[in-house]
Amino acid sequence: MSDALEQSIVSLLEERVELAISTVQELRADKLELEAEIARLNSDLLQRDAQIQDIENRNSNLREELDAERAAVSDERSEIRERLEGLMDVLVASDESSVDINEEITFEAAPDESDADVSEDEPSVSPRIFGSV
Repeated sequence: MSDALEQSIVSLLEERVELAISTVQELRADKLELEAEIARLNSDLLQRDAQIQDIENRNSNLREELDAERAAVSDERSEIRERLEGLMDVLVASDESSVDINEEITFEAAPDESDADVSEDEPSVSPRIFGSV
């Protein structure tokens, strides 16, 4: 082979080697960029996972508070309902009663009974006035 042909082949091979080296360097730079992007995306993913967990925890706490509030409201309603039923029963009983609510009833001990007749086991009777309820 001639010297010119050998130099041509050598220069072509050198160009190919340089092209291969520059391609490898570009691929390494691209790889580093992609690894950095992957690391950033993983960091974002971890932050979002933490945010999601925080939101789920707050949601759970709010649900517990809501359930407790609903239970308190239900208890309060039941208590109010019971009071109203009691008041209604009193009103119904007072409507059915034949006693005039403005009339007072007085119970007194008979004048001929003496305090000496009352034993310690028996409570003493004193005048009492019963008015309307």
